[in-house]
Amino acid sequence: GHSGMPSSVVSRGSKVHVIWGEATDPEAKVPGVPTFVVTYDRETGKLTTPALVGYGPPANDVHNTPSITMDAEGYLHILVGTHGRPFQYARSLKSNDSSAGWTEPQAPGADLSQTYVGLVCGPDNTLHTTFRLWRSGEPFPASSYATLAYQRKHPDQPWEEPRILIVAPFSEYSVFYHRLTIDQRGRLFLSYDYWSTYWFYRNDHFGSRRALLMSPDGGD
Repeated sequence: GHSGMPSSVVSRGSKVHVIWGEATDPEAKVPGVPTFVVTYDRETGKLTTPALVGYGPPANDVHNTPSITMDAEGYLHILVGTHGRPFQYARSLKSNDSSAGWTEPQAPGADLSQTYVGLVCGPDNTLHTTFRLWRSGEPFPASSYATLAYQRKHPDQPWEEPRILIVAPFSEYSVFYHRLTIDQRGRLFLSYDYWSTYWFYRNDHFGSRRALLMSPDGGD
């Protein structure tokens, strides 16, 4: 458990779908962490052949944890995790099946410095993701700074532009330890904390920084 707390397992009926990233030989020339999905059938006790669904740059980076979810029709949706690069999104070609092929991985936006996937699917099949997004410029014109950002994808539509929810009070390194969940009514709940690299902020802040944001209207 860290930031994002991505889901590695989703199931329907007897089928359990699992996603993970793998380490590679440091000498190997790969574009990132190879990410696989496999399906276990509880009725037959059999595993499918793992399907390679994408690469999360850079290679051999433990930040690049992927996430999987499923829509109302049973199609699998995944985000391949990255460290300071755009995530990679893909969808299964067949409902409730990881072995029948996947769409070509596509970034949810250009030049996005994304890390720590949080991913859920709403009752209307809209995908919602939260993540740490690095920015530069105001309010810290001389440095980079972290934000907690939100992005969504309506069915058969491209990903919307990220929306900034939280801006770190200080520049330089920050992390939010966030977790995105959704209830049966489609309300989004985003729990987060805040950790700054500046020791005086950490030591002088009394009590818990844990907070909760809620959207009752699917992210609007």
